[in-house]
Amino acid sequence: MVGRVRRWLKGCGLFCGSLILCLVLQGGLITFGDGGVIAQPTLEQGTVAYQSGNFLEAIALWEKLLPQIAGEENKVAIYKNLALAYRYTGQLSKAIAQWEAAIAIYRDRDDRSGEIARLLTEQAQAYSDLGQHRRAIALLESALEITDRHPDLLAETAIWGALGNARSFLAEYDEALIAHQTSLEKARALNDPYSLAIALNNLGNLRCKRAERLRYQVELAELEGDRQAKQLARQEREEWAAARRALEESLEFSRNTSGFEEIRGLINLNNFIFQESANSLSAKDAELVANNWNRARRLLAIAPDSREKVYGLINLAEGFRSHPQLAHADAPYNALERALSVAQAVRDLRAQSFALGSLGELYERDLKAFTIALDYSRQAQFAAQQINAPDSLYRWQWQAGRIFKATGRRPQAIAAYKKAIATLQSIRSEVIAANKDLQLDFRQQVEPVYRDLIALLLDEAIASGSPNTNFPSLAPNSSSPVDEALETLESFKIAEIQNFFGDDCVQVALSRSGNARSLQDTNTAVIYSIILGDRTHLILQAPDGTKKHYPVPISKTEIEEEVSTLRFFLETRATEQYIPHAQKVYDWFIRPLEAELAALQPDTLLFINDGVLRNISMAALHDGRQFLIQKYPIAITPSLNLTALNPLERDRLAALSLGLTVAQAPFAPLTNVRSEIEVVREIIGGIQLFDEAFTPENLQRQIQQQSFPVVHLATHGKFGFNAENTFLLGYNSKLTIEELDRLLRSRGDRDPVALLVMSACQTAAGDERSALGIGGVAVRAGVEAAVATLWFINDEATVPLIKEFYTQLLNPEITKAEALRRAQIRMIEDVNYSHPAVWSPFILIGNWL
Repeated sequence: MVGRVRRWLKGCGLFCGSLILCLVLQGGLITFGDGGVIAQPTLEQGTVAYQSGNFLEAIALWEKLLPQIAGEENKVAIYKNLALAYRYTGQLSKAIAQWEAAIAIYRDRDDRSGEIARLLTEQAQAYSDLGQHRRAIALLESALEITDRHPDLLAETAIWGALGNARSFLAEYDEALIAHQTSLEKARALNDPYSLAIALNNLGNLRCKRAERLRYQVELAELEGDRQAKQLARQEREEWAAARRALEESLEFSRNTSGFEEIRGLINLNNFIFQESANSLSAKDAELVANNWNRARRLLAIAPDSREKVYGLINLAEGFRSHPQLAHADAPYNALERALSVAQAVRDLRAQSFALGSLGELYERDLKAFTIALDYSRQAQFAAQQINAPDSLYRWQWQAGRIFKATGRRPQAIAAYKKAIATLQSIRSEVIAANKDLQLDFRQQVEPVYRDLIALLLDEAIASGSPNTNFPSLAPNSSSPVDEALETLESFKIAEIQNFFGDDCVQVALSRSGNARSLQDTNTAVIYSIILGDRTHLILQAPDGTKKHYPVPISKTEIEEEVSTLRFFLETRATEQYIPHAQKVYDWFIRPLEAELAALQPDTLLFINDGVLRNISMAALHDGRQFLIQKYPIAITPSLNLTALNPLERDRLAALSLGLTVAQAPFAPLTNVRSEIEVVREIIGGIQLFDEAFTPENLQRQIQQQSFPVVHLATHGKFGFNAENTFLLGYNSKLTIEELDRLLRSRGDRDPVALLVMSACQTAAGDERSALGIGGVAVRAGVEAAVATLWFINDEATVPLIKEFYTQLLNPEITKAEALRRAQIRMIEDVNYSHPAVWSPFILIGNWL
């Protein structure tokens, strides 16, 4: 018989349902084609073990049984059951292999039943669980082609739902919406309550994610005074309303089903209400939520033991913990103890791991009973290790680290955090990058692990007395706490960029970043800023590799307020109110280093900035007499490990220049772009493409026909909080970072672009993540260096600045950083253009040589 197996997935704070079609052995005998009989006790034992949740026992029995089977039908049945059991125990690669074995049998006999479509659907969802959503989509599309030939309404409902979930994970929300709406149409045609409950649940989850994304965009738009804020707010309200309708309807259908559908619907609706209201409940919703919790608790009490019951109890406990006014003080503890008991009864190690870990968190965060919390955390780690579940293991390692830190055991805390990060890095593609839907969760689920370890290491450095010693304080290549902190910071920067772009582009950059020259060869000083909760740290790395650590007693909140104010006044050309703020930020981040910088006399300052500091130009910081750019050439990079140091070959400079002069709603015309592009052509030559000629096709054609060391784009650009909201404006189309990457890489085996210049662009001032786009664009597009603007400027002053920059760039005796410095100083010296609103948004990213 065909049974439906429900799985619980967390998404946007809600449970996602999936229709997984599988053949479950329901007792009885399996006969060979020649009439032979499989030993009944072994088969029945496996079936009973599976149905009671003892998946590991079922696997062992079925694996033992498999070599005894000769008939294809019987083998297929075992393969399917093994796949399902492997999936439930988190052994996804083994599950995929079992499904593949079953698919191979069907293909060999040219099966026309459409069963392959169902198996491909199951396999695709396992790939999605592994973070391989593109592969999942390809399999699902193949499954849809099969259903075109062999219609199967139930399978089609499942396929479209799985396709919508995969698209949603990749933040392809428009495509996901179409898929989920199609799944719902199929479910309505089926008129099956379970299928309708799942399809509506998936649709509600998706609309919730869209609403959350819109809420974030509204916040940024309001901070920036964007005229689209009201329109975005209206769209947000519409998405919340649509999400609620879908989830409420899903709950109604779930009441006509057996099993856990109603429990899932109750919990999902409550979680949605908390999200939509930002935890500020109306009296009516508060009563509804309380009733839903009570109903879910009663249903869970009588539900049969299973993995679903464990996760239902864990989510129930989380609801009680987050909103203690809705339940008795002991309710979270009782729910988690029951979850652990059920997980142990069904011998589900993955569920045990989450139940134990959740108990550990309850004792750590709520009860401050650290000894008990640590014991639960260690048990959770052991359970996760037994089934090789790194996606949960890192959470319990991190939890143990927090407990050690809270109890003053810093060495043990550091060791625990290092294990957590090692585990995270082992699953980088699944946790950090591949799931774009997790990008907004990065700050809650990944970033704190890195930052907590960095803070512990720097506290260790302070305790050991290494800060504020005579320069140089630390030997190169030592394993001091400061060195370890920087290694962790570099790993975090790479993870952060990878999360921003949602792919493995960083690995490509790492593979080609072998530096042809060292920092000492280039006499470059590196300045790291690390903004933590109650304090900030500066680390100065001298050209010879020695480092000095400067703790600064300035909180993250203070820095964000001051830097945001500075950014506002730097953009305001009509006033000089920026000066006291530029001086204050200088005093915080440069003044402590002045003596060492004077002794070092570096040729370049390379900044690896943190947080909101990425939204301002370090060139505009002021010491009371002059700007920082008047003292040193300046460059920034998102990560030292991603920066290749290759000198620019001046003897073969030529530019492919593209410019947009006409209005492209809602963007205004760029009246000075033609003059800017003409200047580039006059100085270094090359080819120009304006307006109608500014298309992806023309860009690709020119890049493939000729090697251009320089690509100059004079157009509107927007760097938002993720890659999806980051683009350059072409004629009648937006050029995404992914598209730019593809085009620039289409040059084949030719040398990479040495310099990408983007003028008239802007980052979102209200969001520190937006600068990741402008900082990481060179990495993503495969170029060595980029010059870009932090805020929009369409002024006649751009033309002389660009002219001076390219003129200086022809000089083989100076670096790109020095060329930009000279251009900016020339503007400072011109009374008409001396305000930093004109010249300071131009920043150099990456290879500064």
